[in-house]
Amino acid sequence: MTEPVHPRPAFRVEFPCNLAEVRRAVGKVGHFLAAQGCAKSEITDCELALVEGCNNAVAYATGTGRQQPISLEAECQSQTIELRITDHTPGFDWPASAHLPEPAEERGRGVYLIRSLMDKAEYLRGKNANTLLLRKIRR
Repeated sequence: MTEPVHPRPAFRVEFPCNLAEVRRAVGKVGHFLAAQGCAKSEITDCELALVEGCNNAVAYATGTGRQQPISLEAECQSQTIELRITDHTPGFDWPASAHLPEPAEERGRGVYLIRSLMDKAEYLRGKNANTLLLRKIRR
């Protein structure tokens, strides 16, 4: 007899490519993670990484990409949290490593923060869409 397969709790939200919409959408993901029993520290780390990733998606959007929504997806398992940000920007080159920039620098902290907060961060650049895949191991 085969064990039944239980679907993983999942959540998805889309929002306009606009900085003013980022926190509201990320807050919805945070509520989903809380409902799954994630620890406050895990939720805070995920929310901060999502805000940084979404802010980058908005910042790099041009032309028709600005007219298309950004989507956030979250899946929660007993051992891991997986998050995905999908945008329609030209994308950017994900650095092989990230270092904290000098204090006077105005940019460059997002990738560093994301990599510091998540156990895995991978950027998948596509022809019509890009996805930032984030994974956090639950404690």
